[in-house]
Amino acid sequence: LYVDILLFPCYTKEKEVIHMTVEYTNWETEFVDAKFVDQRLKSRFFKIMDAFAAAPDKSTWAAAGSRSSAKAAYRFFSNKDVSRDELLDSVSRATVEKMKHADADWILAIQDTTSVGFGNRKAIKGMGYHCSTEQRGMLVHSCIAATDQGIPLGLLYQEIHTRDVRRDDSGTKDEKRSRPIEEKESYRWIHTMNEIHQRVAEDIPVLTVCDREGDFYEFFSNAADLGENFLIRLVQNRMVDDGKKIFHELRQSPVAGSMVVRMGRNPKEHIPARNVKMDYHYKEVVVHCPKRRTEKHIREKLVLTAIYVHESGKKGTEWFLLTTVRVKNEKDIEKLIQCYAHRWKIERFHFILKSGCKIEKNQAREYERLKFLTLLYSVIALQILNLTYLGKKCPEISSEIVFDKEEWKILYCCARKTKEIPETYTLKEAIYDLGVLSGIKGAPSDGMPGARSIWQGLEVLCVLLAYRSYLV
Repeated sequence: LYVDILLFPCYTKEKEVIHMTVEYTNWETEFVDAKFVDQRLKSRFFKIMDAFAAAPDKSTWAAAGSRSSAKAAYRFFSNKDVSRDELLDSVSRATVEKMKHADADWILAIQDTTSVGFGNRKAIKGMGYHCSTEQRGMLVHSCIAATDQGIPLGLLYQEIHTRDVRRDDSGTKDEKRSRPIEEKESYRWIHTMNEIHQRVAEDIPVLTVCDREGDFYEFFSNAADLGENFLIRLVQNRMVDDGKKIFHELRQSPVAGSMVVRMGRNPKEHIPARNVKMDYHYKEVVVHCPKRRTEKHIREKLVLTAIYVHESGKKGTEWFLLTTVRVKNEKDIEKLIQCYAHRWKIERFHFILKSGCKIEKNQAREYERLKFLTLLYSVIALQILNLTYLGKKCPEISSEIVFDKEEWKILYCCARKTKEIPETYTLKEAIYDLGVLSGIKGAPSDGMPGARSIWQGLEVLCVLLAYRSYLV
C-alpha cells in the first residue's frame, strides 16, 4: 500500500481546509519509470516489495513466504543489471510529482542522519564502522519531503556510507576543522542540498529543514549560491555583526508574540505528544564567514533571520533557529516555527525504519546488499508514516482512498468481530481498527493509534487478506 498525491479538500477539527490527500495505488506508481533490462525482473521486484510491505519486520526468507520465492529474491539482489541508484532516482521523481500537486506554502525537505548498527558482525563484506567503538554499521542520511501541514510525501534522496576506521587520528582538532568541507563527513548535508536542487523544479517552494548538525557556515553559503531557502536549528553561539553573541542578542530582544506548538511524542524521554505555549523573538542578523575558512567561493557574510522560541513562563523546550526566509510579520514567524516542529517527522521515519522494518536485524552478509534493502524499506517506512499523519489531519475522509471495498470490509469485521457491514467507513475508523488488530485496548486516553500500532495492524490485515479466498 502506498501513495499518489491528488488534490482533495479535507478538514481538521478546527475546520481548516487542507487541499491535499492521497490515493493509494500499487508499487508501479512509486517506481513508474524505473528501468529494468527484463520485464521478468520488474515483475519480481514488485513481488518482493509486496512481500516486504506485508511483513516489514521479517527477514527476506520469512517475508518471501516460500523457499522458491526467497531464492528468487536473493537472485534478484545479486543481479548486476539491477541498480539501486536507478531505483532511488525513480522514487525521487515520484516524490517530486507529489510535491507538484501538494497545495502548500512550503514543501519541507527535511534532512537528517541516523546510524544503523550491526553490532560485532565482522563477517558483513565491505561493512566498516558507524561510531568510534568496535560496532559495525553505516550512516544513513535521508531527505524526505513533507507539506507544511506535516503530511509526509516521500523520499527525495538518500546516501549511505560506512567508515573505514573507527576514529580519525590523522590530525589535531584545529587541523580537522580547517580541512575543506568536501573532505568531511558533514559534506553530506551540502551534497544532499545540491541533489535536491537538481531534482526539484524551481517553481516548487522548497524549504530545507535541518537539526543542529546542519549548523555550519559552508552549508549556509552553499544555499545562498543555489538560491535555496533553509531553516536550521543553531548549536553554535555565533558572533553577529554588532560584535555580540547571537544567543544573547535574541534572549535580550523583546517578545514578539506567542503561539501554541504541537510537540511530537518523545519516547526516549517518556514525554507524550502535547500542545505547548511558546514565546518567540526574532531579529535580522549578519553572519560572517569563520576566519579559518579561506576558500574564495565561500561568501564573506550573509544576512539571515534569527528566531528564538521557548516555552512561556518556564524553563523547558527552546530553539534557536536561523533562516534565509525574509519575514514580514509575526504570521511569517509562526509559519516557520510550525515548519520546524514538523522536522520531528524524520525522527518518526527513522523509528519505523529501525523498529518497524528492523533494518538493524537484517542478516544480509554484504554492505551493498544492506544499502539496497535500506532504500526499499525506507520507501515502505514512509508509506506507513504517511498513513499515520494523514489519519490525524484528514480523519473524516473515506477509507476507500486507502483500501478497496473488500479490504475495508475484512478490516471492519475482524476488528469489531461482527458480520454487519456499514454503509460508510471513514479513514479515522479504519486506522482505529488497525490499532485494534495490533492489540491496543482502546482506553479513552489512548488517542489515535501511532506508527507502531499501524504497521502491526497492517501486517495482521495482510495475513487476513492473503487467506481471504479460503474463508467461507
